[in-house]
Amino acid sequence: MFRKILKRKIWVLAGCIGVIGLWAVLVLGNRAVIADETPSGIIANHDQVVSSIRTGLREHSAKITVRFKSKTDVFAEISDITDVWMEEAMAETENPAEGDYIRYQNGGYRKNVSQSKVDGMYSYTVEIIPKYYIYLVQEEEAEQKIAGILDGFGFDENTADYEKIKTIYDYICENVRYDKVHKKNKFYFMRSTAYGALVNRTATCQGYCVTLYRLLRESGINSRIITGECSEEKGVLHAWNIAELGGVYYNLDATWDAGKAEYEFFLKGSGSFEDHKPDDKFKEEAFVKEYPVSDKDYKA
Repeated sequence: MFRKILKRKIWVLAGCIGVIGLWAVLVLGNRAVIADETPSGIIANHDQVVSSIRTGLREHSAKITVRFKSKTDVFAEISDITDVWMEEAMAETENPAEGDYIRYQNGGYRKNVSQSKVDGMYSYTVEIIPKYYIYLVQEEEAEQKIAGILDGFGFDENTADYEKIKTIYDYICENVRYDKVHKKNKFYFMRSTAYGALVNRTATCQGYCVTLYRLLRESGINSRIITGECSEEKGVLHAWNIAELGGVYYNLDATWDAGKAEYEFFLKGSGSFEDHKPDDKFKEEAFVKEYPVSDKDYKA
């Protein structure tokens, strides 16, 4: 449905970085994106808009603004179009600080849409106000911590992928405690961040996952965060990771292995991970094809 919406005829302002009078503007805490005009009726710089939104999210911009013009009234569709932009902005990229790292360290967003009409053209302003779990200064501190940890691992081109995964998993399980203090405090979001895990050294499952995801991705290991439920606590939301090794993916649950002398949830195949129930979106054909999970456990 969203793709069909994007293909509706939308004529938008001609403008990009470097064009006099119309260009993308970044102010401290605010990011403005000007969409391009196109005779074909499709937003020509869709990818550019998504890229700018992604950058705004990564840099913790307080407000991301998109402006464009249309010959037709598309006000009713703008909300869905914005959701498309945001979903694509949080998709996986080559940058370990994007993708799931962004997706699971914010609590959604508000959007304000305004419309005006002048000389037969509709002008739109879309304001996206993200809800970040931590402040930019805290994210910068987390980034420094991540860099220091990676330097300490001393990985090089000769380090085997299994050794990387095991070293990172060991570090998290040995250095991060489950945050029982704030578990039921719905207003304490730091528990779900890499900052909480690496600086405060306490986190809940989401914090474990984004930390493991980031360290694995920085080390050249493909990983995703999987959300769902755990059968031990029916109806309770949970999150864990999958990581690629030898062309297939294996399950990892650092939250449940933290503090243990022997791991029970390290590089497990789907056949022995049945107490974890992924959300339906992770069972869809496209996801399963891109991230095939082994049926059997990994044998070192």
